[in-house]
Amino acid sequence: MANIPYKNITSLISNKQEAVTFTVVNNSGLTYTLCDRTDLLSKETNYFSSFRMPYEYGKLKSGSTFSLQNPELQQLNVDQMVIASIPLEDYSEILDGRSITFTVPQISGATMSGKTVVSSTYGELKKSQDSSLLGSNIAFLFCDEINLPRTGTTTGTNTTALPRSTWNEVPFVNRPQAHAYSNLASSDINTDQRPWSGVNTAVNYIPEQYPTTTNQGYNYDIPVGFVSLDKGFMILTHPDIVNNIPWDLGYDLYTNIQNSGTTKAYFNNASVSQVTFNDISIQFKTSVICLALPGEFVFSTNPSWNLTYNIQEYDNQTNGFDAVQVTEIGLYNKLNELIAVAKMDRPVEKTFTNLLTFNLDIDV
Repeated sequence: MANIPYKNITSLISNKQEAVTFTVVNNSGLTYTLCDRTDLLSKETNYFSSFRMPYEYGKLKSGSTFSLQNPELQQLNVDQMVIASIPLEDYSEILDGRSITFTVPQISGATMSGKTVVSSTYGELKKSQDSSLLGSNIAFLFCDEINLPRTGTTTGTNTTALPRSTWNEVPFVNRPQAHAYSNLASSDINTDQRPWSGVNTAVNYIPEQYPTTTNQGYNYDIPVGFVSLDKGFMILTHPDIVNNIPWDLGYDLYTNIQNSGTTKAYFNNASVSQVTFNDISIQFKTSVICLALPGEFVFSTNPSWNLTYNIQEYDNQTNGFDAVQVTEIGLYNKLNELIAVAKMDRPVEKTFTNLLTFNLDIDV
């Protein structure tokens, strides 16, 4: 019989696509929690271990092999940090580590203002990077008001097409990548001639000669924190930011009472507390082409279709077939199991002589 109940698909293409959404989070959607690793009675102390931060100084000693190879990470060995969390419903799978612009509430005297912090990655500007200390899917935070980008070379050449005069380049893809000490060749060590007095370290025990006696000035970019991109947490570590969060002007997330603590506090002012970023969701899509040639798929078991008459037409080879109306397409695996059904928005006519091509996109 000319009707073919099953037929191999003509072609199949599977691909991976990124969907990007620009997202803004502020007010009660952005909360802050203070963690102090020296306060052993506080449950927030455990967050140091949760984020793979050193929970005591001795876990990342200056002078250790790891510290000497990664002195920029030694700048994260602080007693206090602030966790700024983004609700799960405000992002999909991962934040783009190049795109984060974070306005942090700060207090100066009786005035509250916002300090701009932006994201970047070490070595090259990427959507995310792995860190030997912090794990995978990490970006680092930097702030012009704390330290401007290092202006020296790496491996003997400038690694960016734009001048490294600010972290907050617009658009964000023009931001400079951060320089890690491991990115430098010996010829790069003294290429940034700004005096050590202009370096705002996060820890006060690191001298100008660290990690070697031949160092001077800026030899690596100092982060003010980092971002766990797939978990939606921004961790602020630099004391110049952490010590100036105006907790008494914040509101408790659960009671909405002002001046009620340093856990899950939010600031009801988007101009001083806001984060913007590109939200990335990964979509796996399979495209299938189904082809119905003349003489194929021309019978129907629908009671409204005259099966007896049309079988007679086929047997007599007079081919006076009634057209069938295609309303759905089923896809089967090799075990004859139905794995997907495509529903049409309207019936599609299939005659004995015409050819139909269906392009099906399946989100996996």
